[in-house]
Amino acid sequence: MTATALLTANAAPDEAAIQDAMSGHLCRCGTYGRVKLAIQSAAKNLGGRA
Repeated sequence: MTATALLTANAAPDEAAIQDAMSGHLCRCGTYGRVKLAIQSAAKNLGGRA
């Protein structure tokens, strides 16, 4: 839900914006890198430049 809100507010977030938006979430599985890549991929698919 946070990633969706980020992409709604910013169609082309840079790494810092993604990091800032997702900073409040704790993932026990340690997939932060893959989550960041997924958000960047979604931004590209939605027409952003991330």
